[in-house]
Amino acid sequence: MRFLVCNLLFGRQESAAALNVLAPDLHESGALLEQSGHAGLVKTHFPYSRALPLAERTAAALYVVREPADVLASSFHYAQRSGAAADESRRGFDRYVDDFVSHRGDPRFLQLGMGSWVDNVRSWLRVPHPFPVLTIKYEELHADPVAVCRGLAQLLRPQSSVQEIDAAVANASFARMREVEEADIRERRVGIFYKPYLQSAIDSGRRFMRRGGVGDGDQLLTPEQRARVRAACEPLVTELGY
Repeated sequence: MRFLVCNLLFGRQESAAALNVLAPDLHESGALLEQSGHAGLVKTHFPYSRALPLAERTAAALYVVREPADVLASSFHYAQRSGAAADESRRGFDRYVDDFVSHRGDPRFLQLGMGSWVDNVRSWLRVPHPFPVLTIKYEELHADPVAVCRGLAQLLRPQSSVQEIDAAVANASFARMREVEEADIRERRVGIFYKPYLQSAIDSGRRFMRRGGVGDGDQLLTPEQRARVRAACEPLVTELGY
């Protein structure tokens, strides 16, 4: 999403390091951003509340929501890449599913202040906000990125041409992101794709851009596990059309 938006507003982005300048990560630079006069894009995984850093300076929000079973699958692999979990066996995955269900999300996300999947989604979709919130389903972004980008353009850059929207989408495709990730790793440009502490995971072949698809949860979870995840995340799952 950050690449898509920055491509639209600033032209084709060549690295995640450049992205961090245009759309800094609140989790990494929160204190500096609060002290600065930064005006522009900021990325966060935090739930919405009046205590959200920069909330009083926010003009609008883009909120990306994803089906929770796919969130579970993606988060499990992310934990392997980041070193937060060492056991990638089926038994380790099953334990992770149990933790995800009992916490209604990745337990680490709660520890980091991001809340459960349920609490995070509820905070952005149900709580009244003093600014507009454009909700984007990951599945829609995957199925029709051009339509999603048109919606972004209406909010962020109404004068965007068809060619500019098409270029923004092309330069944020999964294949293009894979190219950027490999270049960032090769050049050791620090950003979401490369950080020094990830070197061993990178050397083993783990990548941030893993699949970029829809339905991982259905493939990895048993029917019983899928039912438990769904039950833990109701009624939001049904409300969102999943």
